[in-house]
Amino acid sequence: MKYDLNFFLGLEIQVWEALKNGDESADSNLLSDDFLGVYEAGLSSKEDHLELLRNGPIISCYAIGSSQLIQLGPEIASLTYSATATFLKNDEQDTEVLLYITSIWARRSNKWVNIFSQDTKGKNSVLI
Repeated sequence: MKYDLNFFLGLEIQVWEALKNGDESADSNLLSDDFLGVYEAGLSSKEDHLELLRNGPIISCYAIGSSQLIQLGPEIASLTYSATATFLKNDEQDTEVLLYITSIWARRSNKWVNIFSQDTKGKNSVLI
């Protein structure tokens, strides 16, 4: 069975919406308990990711650009895409940041969860 790119983009959009709305519960529901994030500041667990939302939203807006999906196995897929986001709580507050992101989604107990994400900051704000 070939996976649908739009299905996984929909999952990823749910994560972005949780960040935009400060919805810790939605974020928690989308991440696996053993989630690993790799970011400019270092490694991040699920708890670290949720901690970012404890005081509300962390982005004001976002846009997803070009994307690619690779099926890694029968119940695992890698989604890679570009995105821009305007962050609210960092040293680049109110600055649009270009990111290249890879998220790995796995189906566990009949539910798709994000088990890994790596964000690489781009050099400019042009969405590719």
